[in-house]
Amino acid sequence: MSFTEKLYALLFSEISLGLVLPIIFGILIIVFPTVLYDALAPINIHFPAFLWGGPEIPLEHILTQGVAQGLLACAIPIFIGLAWNRWAGGASGFLLSVFWVVASMAQFGDWFVPGVDWLGQVIAGMLAGYIAGALMARAKMRGKDTLKSALIAAIVAAVVATVFVTQTYVWYSPMFKSSTLPPHGTGTVEWGGLALWDSISYNYFINGAIYGVWALIGAFISRVAKWFMV
Repeated sequence: MSFTEKLYALLFSEISLGLVLPIIFGILIIVFPTVLYDALAPINIHFPAFLWGGPEIPLEHILTQGVAQGLLACAIPIFIGLAWNRWAGGASGFLLSVFWVVASMAQFGDWFVPGVDWLGQVIAGMLAGYIAGALMARAKMRGKDTLKSALIAAIVAAVVATVFVTQTYVWYSPMFKSSTLPPHGTGTVEWGGLALWDSISYNYFINGAIYGVWALIGAFISRVAKWFMV
């Protein structure tokens, strides 16, 4: 047996997949909202004006909440939908999005206000997995079981999820409404120093980046997983 075969046997053994990998994920789940979150707190990102002229984005949010949301509510459901089928993708999206909402409730504490906006998170994850699986099944029926088909299915699923997450937040979130200030004689509505439309586009930008990037990652991993399913 060659070194490569021994390495594959070790990485994909029952002990690695059934014991080591879950323990690693469990540790990472604890590290992300604690050690990593505090370490990244002083670092902010400000995109160029031509791309996004809104407020600075804390790196801690991108690499903690953003990663958790992207994995649970997008990448994993889309991966399962593409690699398995639409029903598995939709079911995993629903369950993992519920886990994401529960984790957010534990993290935000008194700041967490249950509402339709959080239901939008669950629906978005469910739709992402189901749509990706349904579009991929259609592509396979037409003989186009390719990376391009997987990427198209993932992008469409990510767009739908982004719209659901953002619009339910804008329409129903008490946090969004409480941070939207009434006009002060200027004829415009301000939110956190931004015009109302800028604040909406800001949320679309953030959610679009999270769901878009992680959808592509899920699509690529689904093709890699196919090598081990043949």
